[in-house]
Amino acid sequence: MANGKWYTRWWFVAPVLVLVLLAGTALLRMGGIEVVENGAALRAPGEGPAEFTILTYNVQARPWFDDARHKFKYISPLTSRFDICAFQECFKQHSLLWAAAEHPVKVYHSALRNPFKIVGSGLGILGKFPLVATDEIRYADAGEFQNWPASKGVLMARFNVNGMMLDVYTTHIAAGRKPASRRAKPAQTAEIVEFVRRASPPENAVILLGDFNMRPSRGPEDKEANKDNPKVFAFDRMRDALGLRDASDEVNGPTGREIDRILFRPGKGHAMTPLTWQQDDPAFVDPEGKPLSDHAPVFVKFRMETAPASAGV
Repeated sequence: MANGKWYTRWWFVAPVLVLVLLAGTALLRMGGIEVVENGAALRAPGEGPAEFTILTYNVQARPWFDDARHKFKYISPLTSRFDICAFQECFKQHSLLWAAAEHPVKVYHSALRNPFKIVGSGLGILGKFPLVATDEIRYADAGEFQNWPASKGVLMARFNVNGMMLDVYTTHIAAGRKPASRRAKPAQTAEIVEFVRRASPPENAVILLGDFNMRPSRGPEDKEANKDNPKVFAFDRMRDALGLRDASDEVNGPTGREIDRILFRPGKGHAMTPLTWQQDDPAFVDPEGKPLSDHAPVFVKFRMETAPASAGV
């Protein structure tokens, strides 16, 4: 009997010890923004107007499911074409994504929302301009089950672009169509609005980009644009609350229905113009011609400058 009681206790205690160990390991990773800077390679702040390119890309590097080593081997060199890069779904091996990137600033959102999450937010930012500050939040409402392992949220990096402050926010909104994710989309966009209002003063330009799993409404003929569909109304509400413009709409007209989007607003006293917009660059494939992600990269070329005295911003 004594031995039987001992084994009974062991089978009860062992899982508890494993959970405690995992929780302790996770706590070491909570609250972290990993920043790597190479000051010698930084672009010196200039004066006057600035033109820069910015990329948003869901790289599809999920735990267990994706071969990040293979895809990052080809994605990493391509990143150097852009002045600023923002990534989503980089849940593992982010150092491989950085390996061939020529950006002197590298930021990764490694934080876990709680000890029972498996991975961080999967968000990262690369930049060729001096880094001024970073900030982050993690969403309170995760959405349906497929989102639970990740600590989804928002990552912000503030850059000095020719003396103009540029706050770049990247995010990955809850995926899925079940009630839990339909509830989470407006909840998460409300958190974005609160975060940007708190973190970015009117003098700072703002770019909010990422995999929104949502899109803007497209007029009366848009069958998905109704008061009951958060995929559309939550996006419109967030954009309008922050006074943001859509780079795709500005360049192409209000036609695009892609969920990977780049929104922006100039800082007070400045003007900001999207010069070009591109999606699905043919370079983002491996040697066998297979896409490097299930998302296409989206990138925009912007011009920022002091606004003429007679012009609005």
